[in-house]
Amino acid sequence: MSFAKTVKEELVTVPIELDEQLAEFSAFINLNGEFHIASRQKMLDFKTNNPTVAKRFLQLVRTLYQAETSLITQKINKLNQRNAIIIRIHTRVEDIVNEHGLLENPIENQELTTATPDAKKAFLRAAFLSGGSVNHPKTAEYHLEIFTHDPKQAVFLQSVMNAFDLNAKITKRRQGFICYLKDAEGISDFLQVVGAQNSVFQFEDIRIKRDFNNSINRVMNMEIANEKKAIVAANEQLRDIELIENYLPKTQIDAKLKQTIELRKMYPEASLKELVEYYEETYQEQISKSGLNHRLVKLKMLAQEIKEGLS
Repeated sequence: MSFAKTVKEELVTVPIELDEQLAEFSAFINLNGEFHIASRQKMLDFKTNNPTVAKRFLQLVRTLYQAETSLITQKINKLNQRNAIIIRIHTRVEDIVNEHGLLENPIENQELTTATPDAKKAFLRAAFLSGGSVNHPKTAEYHLEIFTHDPKQAVFLQSVMNAFDLNAKITKRRQGFICYLKDAEGISDFLQVVGAQNSVFQFEDIRIKRDFNNSINRVMNMEIANEKKAIVAANEQLRDIELIENYLPKTQIDAKLKQTIELRKMYPEASLKELVEYYEETYQEQISKSGLNHRLVKLKMLAQEIKEGLS
């Protein structure tokens, strides 16, 4: 089961009060509802491909309006074996249309329906059930979105989400618009807001483990890169030392540089930090990393002078 489906399975079990029921119904009917007339009869259709979401909507219709309904299934397309579920409302259609302003100004009505924080939460819950999806937290990209065909509906969705400081954004899709979240904290907060408590725990548990593993990998990669860098630098220093010893008499080499040369030859793969420790053990005197590095730089310059003289 996908993580989005897990979230929806939990959301349909959230108990709701009457004003929250109206807010949920408003989101369902505005995002996935369609009003039409056939054989002189007014009808409202709600379409989904999730049976548990269909059941939630049907419960709301019967509780709020005691309307007569019928259930229709249809193939989404030839390649997809799932069926679309249509709940068709036959009675009380005009009452529903008028109460929710579906043919006039639905956004204004939704603003009234979502006046309280609890109603806003219920609206977002049903909006996610209608057109929402969320990536599994184990994937490389965090993403939660709610789809709508109507740009005004997308703006309203964004305003409701941002009433909870979720920093939702809008972008256009080929067939409509999505209101989306891209950061892990925002997605976690959204799931908390709509009442998916168990999903929040699952999301955070997987996210923390994944981020922890990524942190370990980053540290390991840095350590490997630093080791490679240290080996490359040491090899260059050994080549410089070989050149110096071949072309420069020992009497012309400073005593401190001689110590550094012997140290590097004794520990050919040591890092600068390790060389400092070995130096203090070998010569019984303290030296800083910058001090030892300064000597290695002097060796490099000396080798460069020899190269220029040879050329």
